[in-house]
Amino acid sequence: MPRATTLKLAFAAFAVAQLVSIFGDRLHQFSVVGMIGRVAPGSAVELFQFALFAHLPILIFAPVLGSLVDRTNRVVVLIAVDAVRGMLVVFIPSLYDSMGNLYAFYIPVFFLSLANLLFAPAKSAVIAEYFGPLKLLRINAILWGLGIVGTIGGFVAGGWLFDYRSWETSFYSDAASYLVSVLFLLPLLLLPRGREESPAALAAEAAPKKRRLGILGLAGSFGDGVVLIRRDRRIAYGLIAQTSLLGVFGVLYAAGIARIQEVLPAGRAIYLSAVATSGTVGLLAGSVVATVTHGRVTLNRVISVSTLILGIALAGVSQSRTLAPFMAWTFLLGLAFSPIMVVTETLLQIHIPGTFRGRVFAAREAATKVSFLVMSLLATLSSAIVDKPLVILATGVVLAAIAVWVERKDYLRV
Repeated sequence: MPRATTLKLAFAAFAVAQLVSIFGDRLHQFSVVGMIGRVAPGSAVELFQFALFAHLPILIFAPVLGSLVDRTNRVVVLIAVDAVRGMLVVFIPSLYDSMGNLYAFYIPVFFLSLANLLFAPAKSAVIAEYFGPLKLLRINAILWGLGIVGTIGGFVAGGWLFDYRSWETSFYSDAASYLVSVLFLLPLLLLPRGREESPAALAAEAAPKKRRLGILGLAGSFGDGVVLIRRDRRIAYGLIAQTSLLGVFGVLYAAGIARIQEVLPAGRAIYLSAVATSGTVGLLAGSVVATVTHGRVTLNRVISVSTLILGIALAGVSQSRTLAPFMAWTFLLGLAFSPIMVVTETLLQIHIPGTFRGRVFAAREAATKVSFLVMSLLATLSSAIVDKPLVILATGVVLAAIAVWVERKDYLRV
């Protein structure tokens, strides 16, 4: 079988695995938020607790696990992580029966986050390592689009299962999705690994390396990744953009979801499902925009215009009180979010040398989670002092100002 055909078949299997795995991720996230909506509707504090359990392990273990990804077969990492996630989630309903409080969902999230910390950098590294001969921006747009389809499926399924079946079924379906993903990842074990040919990669391989042992060595390897970020402004640009974007999402998560649960009818997950689905349809449309504008609009302009649209959409969300406006503005949020993520992810995959990808992507995971947690905490505290709409509106105004600044500076100009 020709190499090109093998590569395309392997990519198809990988794409299906990502679709199913992301469906499981989003179904799980929606299911936990749905339980918060049942037990404590409109509580920004409970939403922040969920975020804290989800992101704290990443901040603690990112240096170690990111370096381990660089020293391990990344496909094996993906397979092992999805298998562990499936086995962990299946026990959540029994844990809630025993504990009877929301910590039955928060505690498993802590361990799922550790698994995700291995999964995310391994996935980003696998894309460039195995599928580099294909066009990376097109690959990222395809995977981003499939991820959005999985997200829509997770939100729609979550709303339907919660309101018309049972919340337990939602978690069991989540567990099954991870195990199905494992089956589609297995063919990648037979695929030969790609070679690094970029000058930056060859220079990184040729550079003298100090032998490090133990935890200090792993932390030192993480530090190497940070040095690389500081030396290449394209890498720094991509990471700063993604980190800032997750900070905005942190505000939307704490203040926005609480606002939706507060304004729309309580005890019905289907309304939150509809708003989330609208936003993810916007993400899908945004991935098409990222592909269409490639080569026609500068990357910096794509990011600056998308940032401006994000600010406008947040202002719209802040003034919404009924389902239809919430859905319309979250669609626009998704439309603006996707191009930024697709463009910056492609920048990172192109310019990070292969031997550093695990470390840099792990550093990215830590930075984005810190940003998400800090901004969601600030939004939670602010919501106790001022109205949630004002918090969301202020964030939109700041984004509009940043958009103008990014357009004028254009740090990607050669």
